Amino acid sequence: MLSKATLLLSMLLFSFSALAQKAKPASKTTTLDLSEALRQKLVAVEVSGTGGHLGECLTVTARNLSGKSLRVRIPLGQYFEPADSAQQTLVVSEARSLALNGKSPVKTTLKTFCAQAGDLSPRAGAGFVAGAMAPERLCKLLKFIAETGKSAESSAQSAVWCVTNGHALGSIGDPELTKFTAELLGKTPPGYRIRYETRVIRPGERAQPGKALVVEGSYQYILEKNTKVTMLLLHDDGRLIKKLSKEEDMTAGEHRGSLHLEVYNLPTGKYIVRWQTREGLIIKDIPVEF
Repeated sequence: MLSKATLLLSMLLFSFSALAQKAKPASKTTTLDLSEALRQKLVAVEVSGTGGHLGECLTVTARNLSGKSLRVRIPLGQYFEPADSAQQTLVVSEARSLALNGKSPVKTTLKTFCAQAGDLSPRAGAGFVAGAMAPERLCKLLKFIAETGKSAESSAQSAVWCVTNGHALGSIGDPELTKFTAELLGKTPPGYRIRYETRVIRPGERAQPGKALVVEGSYQYILEKNTKVTMLLLHDDGRLIKKLSKEEDMTAGEHRGSLHLEVYNLPTGKYIVRWQTREGLIIKDIPVEF
C-alpha cells in the first residue's frame, strides 16, 4: 500500500500536470515590414502629408485587421508615393515600428527626404500610399546619414538629390557626406563647394536648390620654371568663356591658393577652371559643375 505522503505527492503532481495541459502557450507577436503586412492584408494604413518634404513630413495611421498582435516596421528607405503626381515622392529617413495589439488605430509621424527635386513640396493633408523600397545605393546613403546624425542638415537633402536626381556633388557642402556620396556614385570628390542663394521652400512650391552663386575651393600646382600664368574659365568642351585673371609672372615651385568663382550669371552646366602659360601649356584644370 502507498503511504499517505506518497499518495499526496502523486495527487499534487497530477494536479500540476492537468494545469499545465490547460495553460495556453504565450502568443508571439508577429513582426512584419509594412509592405508585407499590406500584401497579406493584415493592416490598413492612411498616410497624409504634414506640409513640406524634409523632416517629419508624413503622418501614418495604421489599423490591425488580423485579430492578432502585430508589430509593423516601416524601414528606412521606404518610398511613399503622392496621390498627386505633381508632388514629390518622399523617402523615409528614419525607421519606425508600430505595435498593433488591438483594434484601436495607432498613429506615428515619419521623417523623410524628397526623392524628386523639382516637383512640388507636398501640402498639408496631401494623400500618400506606400511604394517600393529605394534602391540599395540610396538606402546605404540614408543609413550613413542616420548613423552620423546628419538627418536634419540641408546637406543631407542635397546628398539625396545627388543620388536620385544627379545633382552636382559640390552642392552637398559637408566634406564627410560629400566623400561618402562620391564613393557611392563611383566619382572623385570635388575640391570645391557651391554656395547657393538662400531659398525658403514652402509647401506647394518646387523643391530644389536656389541659383548657384559662388564656387569656393582651393588649388595647387607646381611650375618647373619661371613663367607667365593666366587663369581661364572654359566650357567643358574647351571653348573659352572669359579670363579670370590677368597674366602674372610666376616663379618656379609650388603654388597654392583659394578659388572664389562667381557663377550667378552663368547657366547650370559643366565648366573648367584652367591655369595656362602664355605659350598655351596647360598647368592645371579643375572641372566644375553646378
